[in-house]
Amino acid sequence: MSEQNSKQTDSLDVQQPLEKRFEEVGKPFSRFIHNQTTGAMLLLGATLLALILANTSFQPLYAALEEVKIGFFVQDFELSKTLHHWVNDGLMVLFFFLLGLEIKREFIAGELQTFSQSSTVVMAAIGGMVFPALIYIGFNLGEETVSGWGIPMATDAAFALGALVVLGSRIPSELKVFLVALAIVDDIGAIIVIALFYTDTLQTDYLWLAAGVLATLMAINRLGIRSSMLYLLLGIALWYVVLQSGVHATIAGVLAAFAIPARPRAHPHKTAEKLQQAASEMEEIDKENPEHHILGSGKKDRILESVEQQAKDTRTPLRSWENFMERPVSLLIVPLFAFLNAGIILSMSTLQAMETSSLAHGIILGLVVGKPLGIVFMTWLNLKLGWGTLPENVTMWHLLAVGMLAGIGFTMSIFVATLSFESATELLTEAKASIMLATSIAGLAGISLLLVLNKRSLS
Repeated sequence: MSEQNSKQTDSLDVQQPLEKRFEEVGKPFSRFIHNQTTGAMLLLGATLLALILANTSFQPLYAALEEVKIGFFVQDFELSKTLHHWVNDGLMVLFFFLLGLEIKREFIAGELQTFSQSSTVVMAAIGGMVFPALIYIGFNLGEETVSGWGIPMATDAAFALGALVVLGSRIPSELKVFLVALAIVDDIGAIIVIALFYTDTLQTDYLWLAAGVLATLMAINRLGIRSSMLYLLLGIALWYVVLQSGVHATIAGVLAAFAIPARPRAHPHKTAEKLQQAASEMEEIDKENPEHHILGSGKKDRILESVEQQAKDTRTPLRSWENFMERPVSLLIVPLFAFLNAGIILSMSTLQAMETSSLAHGIILGLVVGKPLGIVFMTWLNLKLGWGTLPENVTMWHLLAVGMLAGIGFTMSIFVATLSFESATELLTEAKASIMLATSIAGLAGISLLLVLNKRSLS
C-alpha cells in the first residue's frame, strides 16, 4: 500500500532533477535566513566588526564611512544627512514600526490581551525599567550624566531571545513567550521615555501636521481601506513631519504601526470553503485532461488567482506587514545600526575611567543588578496581591534567569545613549563600552543559571 502511495506522489511531482538539486543547494541558506538566532548572530558579528575597524588602522575609513553624506533635492527642497543619521533617524524608524506592530498584536490577541494574562508581565517589566533607572540616578544625581537614566531601562529582544533559542528544549517554551512579552512591554516604556524626555525643541506647526497625518491614517483604517501603497506614502509623510517637529523620528514608526488594520477583509471560514471548492474544480479539470499540469490551463489559472485573492483578503494587513518587515529589520537594519554605532575606540584611558565613573557604574549595575532585581521583586509583589500567576512550568528561579537576560540592553540602550550624549563624544564612548560589558555579563549569567536549572531538573 505504501509503495502505491509513493508512486502516486512521484507521479504528481512535476519538478525536474536539476531543479530539485538546486533547491537542495539553497536549503541551508534558506534555513539560515529563517533561523531565530540568525538576527542575534548578525548583530554580534556587526558589533565585533565595528570594534575591530575602530581599533585598528582602518579607523579613519570607519569614521569617514559614518560621515558619508546622502540626500536628494527637488528645486528648493533639500534633504541631506550623513549615513549615520540616515540609519539612526531613518532606517531605525522601520525597527520601531515593527515593534509597534508587535505591540498592537500582543494587546489585541496575545499575552497582553487581558488583565489576568498581562498583569504579571506588565508588573515584571515595570520593575525591570524602574529599578535600573533608580540605580543609575543614584550614582549620577547632580552630575551632567544624569540625563542618561533611560539607558539601562531597555532590553534587546533579539539578543535575549537568541540566547533562549540557543538553549532550545532545555528550557520551558512558556519562558520564551514570557520573555518576548516582557521585552515588548519594556519597549513600550522605552518608546514613551524617548518621546517625553529625549526631545529637545518642539516645532508646533509640524506637530499639528503630524497629528493631521496620523488622523488620516486612523480614518482610512476605519473606512476599511487596505491599500499598502497609501499606508506607505502616509507613513513616509508622518516620518518627515515628526522628524521636523523635534520629536525623535522613530516615534513615527510606532504611531504608523498603530494605524495598520488588524482585521481581515474576509472570514477564514469563507477561505476554507473557497479552497475546498477550488480543489474539487481542479480535480475535475485534471480528469478531463491529465496533461494540463505541464503547461497549466486557463481555467486553472483563474481558479488559482481567485484562491490567491481570497487568501490575501483573509490575512490581516498587520500580520502581512509584520511578516514582510521582520527579516529586513532583523537581518539588515539592526545589524547596520550596530555596525555604525558600536565602533568605539577602546583605549586604556577609557577602560581606566570606567573604574571610577558614576556613568559606567550606573549603566552596568542598572542592567546587571537592577533588571533581575526589579523583575523578580515586582513579579513576587504581583503574585502576593493575587493579580496574576506565573506561566506554566516557570518558577521564580526561571524568572531570575530571564531578569538577567533582560539586562542585555544593547540595541535600545545604545540608541538611548546616542540621544543622551550625542554632543559629548567621551561620555558616549564610555556609555557604549559600559553597555557592551553589561550585556556580556548579563547574557552569560542568564544562560549559566538556565543551564544549572536544567541540570537540576534532569537529576
